[in-house]
Amino acid sequence: MSSALPYINPFDDGRSPTEAAAGMDEASSMIDAVFRFERAVTRIGNTRLRPWNMTLSSYTALRILAHQPHLSLAQLSRRCYARPQTMTRMVTQLENRGFVARAAHPESERALSLQVTEAGLAALEEMSNEILKISETLNATLGRGDIVATDGRLRQAALVVENELRDMGRPEE
Repeated sequence: MSSALPYINPFDDGRSPTEAAAGMDEASSMIDAVFRFERAVTRIGNTRLRPWNMTLSSYTALRILAHQPHLSLAQLSRRCYARPQTMTRMVTQLENRGFVARAAHPESERALSLQVTEAGLAALEEMSNEILKISETLNATLGRGDIVATDGRLRQAALVVENELRDMGRPEE
């Protein structure tokens, strides 16, 4: 494995004061680290999926549908943390490629049901081998215990922040 990338302080443009003077406390540093991690995973995921002309977001939607068939567009949008307009575009692209099919929803007259096709399942299996390499890298670097603990704490923190947003009377995006 290559050497670790250096930490890049988002406030440091070469002329900035030190971290303490910039007011970056531990929580702010964690937010920065989470954002950087999310961007890094997205970039490597998109790079690994380039041979299939897919993005990590589209792959995630396809994977969710494979495990939970008959979701509506709104349900899939919530599970992917995506705006409905974005999800509509994504599902249309997946449908045009033959990976997803729309049909009448078994529980609603108004909603359409989304389901992964055989071609979608085959592509998902191929792509999963590439995406699994990201997990293997994290497992080798951090170890299962650290990953489980961090996952639990980040999910707990997300709930706290989401509840704060609800308390403010603002819809989640």
